[in-house]
Amino acid sequence: MGSMRSIVPVLKGLAVEERKTIYVSREGIEVVVTRTGKLGPQDFVVGLKSPGRNEFNPTHIRLLIDLFLKRHSDNWKFRHLFAALDDVYNGADPAVCDRAFGLSFPMFLDSCEVTLYYCQLLMLEQDFNYTWPREGKTWKYGREFLKGFINWVESGEETIDKIVTNAVRNWPPPPRFVPEFLGNIQYAYLVDSHNY
Repeated sequence: MGSMRSIVPVLKGLAVEERKTIYVSREGIEVVVTRTGKLGPQDFVVGLKSPGRNEFNPTHIRLLIDLFLKRHSDNWKFRHLFAALDDVYNGADPAVCDRAFGLSFPMFLDSCEVTLYYCQLLMLEQDFNYTWPREGKTWKYGREFLKGFINWVESGEETIDKIVTNAVRNWPPPPRFVPEFLGNIQYAYLVDSHNY
């Protein structure tokens, strides 16, 4: 697939309704994207296709639950996966995070390699669809917003119920998990309205 910098032109170059396989895991699970153009001109959806099963679209909720299960079942291994997620967040190609590929967990929804690839795409989806200019400023609820929820799961400070409730209602994670937003007035308003 590639780094965030190298995959963006591939995603932006897709025609509406064009589907592209981005990665195939050792187990044959395909990580795919399909350009939809629904939320914005560059909008796409992420898909997972397991051999013999129908394709489905994993969401940020699936990602958070999967990470929670992994952290809960083996916190030591999760630290390695979390470091790889940090690398991906910072633009690295998931392939260079192969130290996390071989990690196995007693509880999980997706293998670590599949998680890294579709997490990268979900982060880019956030960047494409939730960054816009308003009132002379650029409001950005891109990958930083999603990473805040990942950091919250990593912290172990809260139940998955609370984290997922915030995520599905588009309530922000606590500010300490999203340092990029600390100077954003709109983010401060959202945080104040949820009493952290």
